[in-house]
Amino acid sequence: MTIDKAKLKALAEAATPGRHYDRLESAGGGIKYECTGDDGSLVLKVDHKNNEFGFVGDRGEADEAFFLACGPATILALLAEIERLEKFEDWFVRLDQAEQSLSASFKAERDQLKAENEALRTDAERYRWLRNPAGTIVVRNVQCHLFGSRMDEQVDAARTASAKPAVECDACPRSSGCVGSCMKVAP
Repeated sequence: MTIDKAKLKALAEAATPGRHYDRLESAGGGIKYECTGDDGSLVLKVDHKNNEFGFVGDRGEADEAFFLACGPATILALLAEIERLEKFEDWFVRLDQAEQSLSASFKAERDQLKAENEALRTDAERYRWLRNPAGTIVVRNVQCHLFGSRMDEQVDAARTASAKPAVECDACPRSSGCVGSCMKVAP
């Protein structure tokens, strides 16, 4: 159903405020008026010539009460409520658009984090393969026999040492200038 709200508002603003219905007991002239419902049933009949007037039918009292309740103030209040709800609808549409934008942003960030996680997983698998007891490894031209947790300790020590300034190492085969990168393992 489409409502011409502007026309309805203009009619309500131009109408006499309130609804007061006076039943005329008699009237002269030939004025005749009938109002029917959507189903064709007679709702209101005015026939001054034959002294017929008022709301008629099984629902006459309810029709009259409804007619009296539909004053201009009521119509204007309903139109104001429709306008208020339409503003809410616009707000919800904008809110939904913002949510979709945020959702897309979060999905992109999630996908980036998944890719970074996969790269870290691959690096961890490489490291586990390297520390696997498969024999000896050569790091910077030094042959090492490191396995499992012993290699973990040496890797952790080397990472810590690389963050520190150059140090001297008593166990280092180099004469001086050791930076803890030879991974020499004491017997």
